[in-house]
Amino acid sequence: MAGKRRLNLSFSLASSQQREAWHILSSIPAGQRTDAVCRMVCKAHEQDALLSAIRGLIREELRHLDLTTEKSQQAQAGDMDENVLGFLLALQQEEDEIT
Repeated sequence: MAGKRRLNLSFSLASSQQREAWHILSSIPAGQRTDAVCRMVCKAHEQDALLSAIRGLIREELRHLDLTTEKSQQAQAGDMDENVLGFLLALQQEEDEIT
């Protein structure tokens, strides 16, 4: 085959996500849609890879973090806010549930 490939899509307007995608794509002028779709797909893939890398780094750092330390030791380390730790733990648990 030559250097072109064709992909046909159909959207169910009953699905809110597909309806939104249809509105976005149909607002792009004809002749520019292929480039726009390619940019969107590549950007989404890059964002997924970046998010995965960030989650991996956070998970690795959390493995090295001793969460059983006493309050006085936490104060010496800069008195880390409990909300930050809660957020990081929730992020790690969310990733563990996904994988």
